[in-house]
Amino acid sequence: MSSHHDHARMTIDMPFEEHKKLKTMAAFMGMSLKDLVLNCLRDNLLSDNEPNAKTLKAFKETEAGKDLVRCKDFGDFIEKLGFK
Repeated sequence: MSSHHDHARMTIDMPFEEHKKLKTMAAFMGMSLKDLVLNCLRDNLLSDNEPNAKTLKAFKETEAGKDLVRCKDFGDFIEKLGFK
């Protein structure tokens, strides 16, 4: 079991609107903001995983602008995901 001695606290200053959006995203995913941020860090910046062929293909298609869904704002994004 972990203790407070093996953890560090991090504070991030960010615009209120971005914070609000992240909290909303976390709520839609059924998790805390802390868990959302930690999962993103672990999955993206702290992971040793290499993208597979399907992911690399998706990156190339995205860079080429293929099959992109454009959203005018966060509300539009949520609606297109089917949460509204």
